[in-house]
Amino acid sequence: MSKTLAIIVVLFAAASIYSQDANDLNKRGVKSFERGDYNSAIADFTRAIELSSRLAARPSDSVRKNFLEIDPTTSEADRVTVLDPLTAVAYTGRGKAYFAKGEFEKAISDYDHALTITPSMTAALLCRGIARFGMQQLDLALADFERVITFNKNQIGGYIGRGAVRQAQGNLTAAIDDFNTAIKLEPKNPMAYYYRGESRRRSGRLNEALADFEYSITLNSKLPNGFLGRGMVRLGQGQFEDAIKDLTQAIDRDGRLVHAYANRGFCNLALHKTGEAEADFAKAIEMDPSMEAEIKAARSKIFP
Repeated sequence: MSKTLAIIVVLFAAASIYSQDANDLNKRGVKSFERGDYNSAIADFTRAIELSSRLAARPSDSVRKNFLEIDPTTSEADRVTVLDPLTAVAYTGRGKAYFAKGEFEKAISDYDHALTITPSMTAALLCRGIARFGMQQLDLALADFERVITFNKNQIGGYIGRGAVRQAQGNLTAAIDDFNTAIKLEPKNPMAYYYRGESRRRSGRLNEALADFEYSITLNSKLPNGFLGRGMVRLGQGQFEDAIKDLTQAIDRDGRLVHAYANRGFCNLALHKTGEAEADFAKAIEMDPSMEAEIKAARSKIFP
């Protein structure tokens, strides 16, 4: 066996060991993420990235010396080679954990790394699109969701994501078309019905919106979205008590819904429950200080 071939055999043997370790860390990171322990997930995915992407799986000094003798003209950076596609998976997992913590820029950076390694990785494209949407980078988010659809025309997330961007841009007809496609692909997806219902609500088609929100709740009553949507319809119809019940259900399922607090506050205000209204407004502003101006403007318009 030649010297070069022997070195390659050693490197691949070392890489396979590190690959298994990285795989185990990725699995552990997923479990940490699922139970909401995002810091532990980040630590696990970070270690997986280090193990699966390091130079020749960090061979011994003697092996490293011989490896460098193969091509001593290459730079250190050029010699750092991703040995395992698990690296892209780990970057995506860590990005999701950063996103869950509200650290959108770090999340996007990780998705960028994953897509540098595997440009057609639809999971990373979807996640980056969602993060960009969260940062109101609508054109960039739209581009990511378009790429998802290009790579996989049956990927429901691409249509829901693109529809959500179009909805935010006020292109409600095109948004509904995307949600209709998503529903055709997956007729039991509660989020597709929620988003279509929201576009219908914004279009003034309240009865159709209400039907979508109620079916979303039927499909999965553990999600907050259907309750949020139905609450907004009832608020618009002046059914303030029922709206409060729905918005409370949404908040109970996800306490991060800033607009649920704000709109419940307006319902309470309409019912002359000033104390409850002020508490809701204060909570919304605490979570997002930019809401103060929005709430003030809405109050002056509704209750001049």
